[in-house]
Amino acid sequence: MTVLTLDPTTSTPEAGAAPVLVPRPANLEGQVLGIVANGLGISEVMFDALAAVLCEEHGVRDVVKVVKPSVAVPPWPEQWEEITGRATVAVTGFGGCGSCSTRSMRDAIDLEAQGIPSVCVVHSALVPAVRALARLVGSPDYPIVVVDYPHNPTAMWDKDEAAAVGSQVVEGVYRCLTAGH
Repeated sequence: MTVLTLDPTTSTPEAGAAPVLVPRPANLEGQVLGIVANGLGISEVMFDALAAVLCEEHGVRDVVKVVKPSVAVPPWPEQWEEITGRATVAVTGFGGCGSCSTRSMRDAIDLEAQGIPSVCVVHSALVPAVRALARLVGSPDYPIVVVDYPHNPTAMWDKDEAAAVGSQVVEGVYRCLTAGH
């Protein structure tokens, strides 16, 4: 029997396939915001609050949101098709553990590979994990927006706190999705 082992510290993307940031729009006026929520805690409420502010204050014209079937897996194929078919910019997240945070980062990088400017929202406790994943796929400086303590990394918030977190990340998400990042 042959056993194949991979060393993730030396793994690189296929030749020429290192992810790069696609051009960002000058602003979000008229854009369709894609949201890939991993369903952790009530992070969906946070994303709804974020989307409401981006629509009201930054001219986002529509929102398409999917909630993944589990925190540490990619969206279902039909969810992926919906996001990539409609979104012109996107946000992913929220992670409370290594596998859900890194999967959310991978979702953002995969959206970027589809030509959709994206950003991942992650808790400060998981920044090392998402940065490690980004390095492994050749995108060490991929944009993230960080939520810090006292907010629980597993999004076990009440609705008011979730809405407050959504409002707190608006400007960071805006900066990462628009030109001038």
